[in-house]
Formats: sequence, C-alpha cells, structure tokens
Amino acid sequence: MSVCLPILFLDTCVWLDLYLLDRPGRQAAQALVRYALDHDISLAYAAHSALDVYAKAAICAKRFFREGGPLTDLQAQTAKTYAWDCATQMREVATPIPADASDFYFAEKFRPLHDDLEDDLILAGCSRARADYLVTTDKRLLRHADIAAKTPSEMLALLESGLARGGGVSDGPARDSAYYLRTWLAGDTL
Repeated sequence: MSVCLPILFLDTCVWLDLYLLDRPGRQAAQALVRYALDHDISLAYAAHSALDVYAKAAICAKRFFREGGPLTDLQAQTAKTYAWDCATQMREVATPIPADASDFYFAEKFRPLHDDLEDDLILAGCSRARADYLVTTDKRLLRHADIAAKTPSEMLALLESGLARGGGVSDGPARDSAYYLRTWLAGDTL
C-alpha cells in the first residue's frame, strides 16, 4: 500500500503568475508546476479560471505590443493566440473542475467569513475536486480558506520535504488529473 499523492488546486492568481511575464510570482509558480508534473502530482483548477487567464493574457500581450506603437492586426491575432495557448496548456496539465448551482450555494454559505464570490467559488471547486491543498497568493484567501492553503513557494517546500500527503492511501499508482477528468465525464462523483 502506498501513500496517495496530494491533489493541488491552483487559484487563478497562480496561473496568471505562471503565464504572465511581468508578475513577481512567476518563478515560484513555474517551479511548483514543474515539480508537480515531474512527480505525477495532480493539479486542478476552477473551470472559470481559464476564462480569467485567457482574458488577462490577451490584455497583457496587447499592452506589450502597444508599447511599440499602435496595435496591428497581426499583433492582435498573436495576443489572441497566446491567450488561447495559455488556456489550452492549463487543460493539458491540470483538471478543470466545473461549477454548478451547488457551488454558488457553498459560496453563499462561506460569505460571512470571506465576502468574495470568485474566491468562494474557488473554495467550492476545492471541495468538489477533493483537493488536499489550495495554492494561492491571495493573502485574504490564505487566511480564510477552509482547506490547507499555501503559497506556491510554501507548497513546493512542503512537497520537497516529503511532508505533503494526499487524503488517503492507494493500492495502485497515483491517480493523475486525467483520471479525475475521466471520472467526472463518466458522471461519477469526484
């Protein structure tokens, strides 16, 4: 019997740190995601985070191009392609966790402690994914999360120390993000 590897739920801000060049948390996000992929640690994210990453990546790419003058059609298309690539890579390396009406119910119940709908939907996604850790750089969310919440640097240190564990034990190999996606698509509960 082997110990289950943890499931890490990455907040939108971590994905933005990963993909946007001007973000101060970029190196920490890169190191964490690289470590997780190298060690078969499952990553998950709220499906709606992909839209936020897509929009912000396109805006930042266009801003970069506008520094050299007016935005050309080719530059606008390049910015859109970059935004799509970011969203696509998210899906390739992690499992998108969908939301339904129950997530909004959860968010409303969490509101007295943490009055931020987007963050509360992230917490609902953590619950739905049965994540072991939430990884975020949002200071308020780090304080208010009802799950173990770590910054990317803290999470990486915990993983490297061998102290991060999943919520159970497994007789077989660690389940990767694709397993959880297949389970969800089959209609089984995560």
